[in-house]
Amino acid sequence: MTGQITTAVFRPSGKTVRVPSGTNLLDLMRRIDIDLAATCGGKGKCGKCKVKIEEGAEDLPSPTETELQHLLPQEIKQHYRLACSIAIPLVPYFVVKTSSTNFMEMKLQTEGRLVAVTPDPAVSKHLIELADSLPSDEETLLNTLREKYGLECTFDYEALTDIPAAGLHGKGLVTCVVYDRRSVVAVEPGDTTLNCLGFAADIGTTKLALYLMDLLTGKELASSASPNPQAIYGDDVMSRIAYSLTDKSNNAVLQKAVLKEVASLVRACCTKAGLKPKWIYEGCFVGNPCMVHFLLGISARSLAFFPYRNVFRKGMTLRARELPVRLNLHPAARLHVLPLIAGFVGADTVAARLAVEKDTSAEIEMLLDIGTNTEVLLSDENGSMACSCASGPAFEGMHISHGRKADSASIEKVWIDPATLDVRFQTIDGAKPAGLCGSGIASVIAELLKVGILSSKGKLNGHLAQATNRIRMANGNRFEFVIAWKQETSIGSDIVVTQKDVLEVQKAKAAIYAGCELLMKQKGVTARDIDRLIIAGAFGQYVDKAAVKAIGMFPDVPIERIEEVGNAAGVGAKVALLSRRKRQEAEEIAESVTYYELALDPDFVRTYASSMLFPAASSGNHPSQNEKETGSDARE
Repeated sequence: MTGQITTAVFRPSGKTVRVPSGTNLLDLMRRIDIDLAATCGGKGKCGKCKVKIEEGAEDLPSPTETELQHLLPQEIKQHYRLACSIAIPLVPYFVVKTSSTNFMEMKLQTEGRLVAVTPDPAVSKHLIELADSLPSDEETLLNTLREKYGLECTFDYEALTDIPAAGLHGKGLVTCVVYDRRSVVAVEPGDTTLNCLGFAADIGTTKLALYLMDLLTGKELASSASPNPQAIYGDDVMSRIAYSLTDKSNNAVLQKAVLKEVASLVRACCTKAGLKPKWIYEGCFVGNPCMVHFLLGISARSLAFFPYRNVFRKGMTLRARELPVRLNLHPAARLHVLPLIAGFVGADTVAARLAVEKDTSAEIEMLLDIGTNTEVLLSDENGSMACSCASGPAFEGMHISHGRKADSASIEKVWIDPATLDVRFQTIDGAKPAGLCGSGIASVIAELLKVGILSSKGKLNGHLAQATNRIRMANGNRFEFVIAWKQETSIGSDIVVTQKDVLEVQKAKAAIYAGCELLMKQKGVTARDIDRLIIAGAFGQYVDKAAVKAIGMFPDVPIERIEEVGNAAGVGAKVALLSRRKRQEAEEIAESVTYYELALDPDFVRTYASSMLFPAASSGNHPSQNEKETGSDARE
């Protein structure tokens, strides 16, 4: 029976709501802002939206086929269910407990290699004394700005309304806030010239990172990061676009979700720095095209269908108050979004290029910004070409049986003894393991290849089950490998890598490798020609370079030519916030890069399929063409 009222109680948050019975549990949790991983967008594919029903479980129907695929028998006995698969029953109280590990303290990469830049921000502040010699205060201020500071300005209407109170409370001494050297956007009482802040924000598919900056000195005052709250609507851009198109109000849902989190990060940074948000006059945003469209509340429908066009490309500036969520900045604050390139290559790629200083000794450079959507930028003396690879979230722990985003309980490194096949592992902070983060997943696959447990086609070697109990049959027809026994973990069950997990890694790394290969083909270069391979993003910061090379994620460039630069997109956002010249350079980068659509390349399917194979363990190279041609079952 539906429509009658049930009281739903959520632990440990303590939230209690009265809702009609028959309401989907995941939909309800989204509406009341309870964080729960649902990386497939609630389609029943990921099995991450696991909850424990502490009261009312007996009134639920039997587990669905989807739940039986993702939940262990002992979990079902303990009343664990998938939130996407159940509706709230007609009972007086329905008590739900969410796991504290759904959004644990994640190790979200915010740091990147510093870039020296002389501060020349769009916002400037100028101290002026009002005088009685001219017919109006406006003329006094404009004349002083012209004669003393060399600025030809006009007044915004709101700034004009500031003048009477500012002059009165400042006893004739006021500070003019000027934007882009031409618009007076605010007038403040007294001398406030030392209070001039801005923030840079990297809006990633998986995480948000925000940096509070002193616009006068260029110093970073604080930083904060969090998971992207849009993840509950899908873990990749296409899932979120699909969600946005299912109902005309969903685009606003996605926009408000990310803006509320930006507001929270602004508050967190100001608290850390002991400063007030009212002194923030500008924010600078970067992100992939989909994230930028959602941030601005612009429909991403055109990105859902080939030829994947953006609604806009050039950088833009808007007033913060134009957005539907208050960010609690200065009332006159502006927000600037860096330009996009084309398709799914966006402002984050522009920012990364801005942040990575050109090595004059390197004739050919390849920049990889690895994430749910991986961008590849290949540059030589003839210019730059970029493509976007739908690498998916496998290297962020999603779609992996025991995958998880990086936190203190995540395994980040694995060693397998080639003689005994015993395993040693290392978690990020030495805690008992609860799963594998991206770097741990890459490390496991590299080790399995090295000791012969995994073939180049991605098959686990069941014959070795006679040599070790770590290789075992799962579900009667697939092998899996045990990384940690349940007594070693914090989750009460073994941590394993399954045949399906291997396939997810193959798909992710094949997408990246194929993108690199096809760009190199367009440029007429080989791996040997690449002087500098730059890995940006959180994954590239922590992963073992030898491990990702061993699994064939990118071209076989010598390790000494590979550099990790951390969150280059975030660094680029900071640079663009601090420097008008760099902001113009960002526009020039976006205009000059040639976008290459992989889907139009006649060799894409073949290249992708052959890239599913792992390199030969002895050489570190992809299998020979002959081996590729016999690898028709690489997708199995």
